[in-house]
Amino acid sequence: MSLDPGTRERIETLLREHRVVLFMKGNRSQPMCGFSAAATNTLNELLPEYHTVNVLDDPEIREGIKAFGDWPTIPQLYVEGELVGGADIIRQMYGSGELHQLFGVSAPDRTPPDITITDAAAEAIRQGTANAQGVALHLEIGPDHSAGFQLAPASEHDIVAVANGLEVHFDPASAQRARGIVIDWVSTVQGEGLSLKFPGAPEI
Repeated sequence: MSLDPGTRERIETLLREHRVVLFMKGNRSQPMCGFSAAATNTLNELLPEYHTVNVLDDPEIREGIKAFGDWPTIPQLYVEGELVGGADIIRQMYGSGELHQLFGVSAPDRTPPDITITDAAAEAIRQGTANAQGVALHLEIGPDHSAGFQLAPASEHDIVAVANGLEVHFDPASAQRARGIVIDWVSTVQGEGLSLKFPGAPEI
């Protein structure tokens, strides 16, 4: 894919003017796709400020940035004019501490959190994962305590907590937020499912 000289100059100007630039769909406060949301969520953990470019508002930049860095997808993170990568690479570097080092911030606390898994929850998890091969149970907890479980391959950079004979894998930020949580199995009018209770907070 050829890159128009005018578009190249626009991109190079953006990269000169801003140390950290995320080319994404949407903006930091309102990402418009899951991958862009994942990238901003990770960067928000480390940086109070960074520049975003909404490629949905600029078709020339949307196609041009793919040719500029020879990277076919959006989002794309640039630091000091150099391409770092997309959402998956951003997340991997966050988990390993490489992103912290790149931005000059303190390395993450990798101490596994103390968590509790009730017997009912443990039994439900074991039944639900009995046929799952080659994957681990991950729990991601956002800044607002929104949380989600998923089965995914384990990473060497995961922070792993063990409770009631089960392993739960976390990224560094989620591990910090998970300290003292109780994972239970509850029945409500909406049905049955896992619930989380944070110290001093209601169940979610």
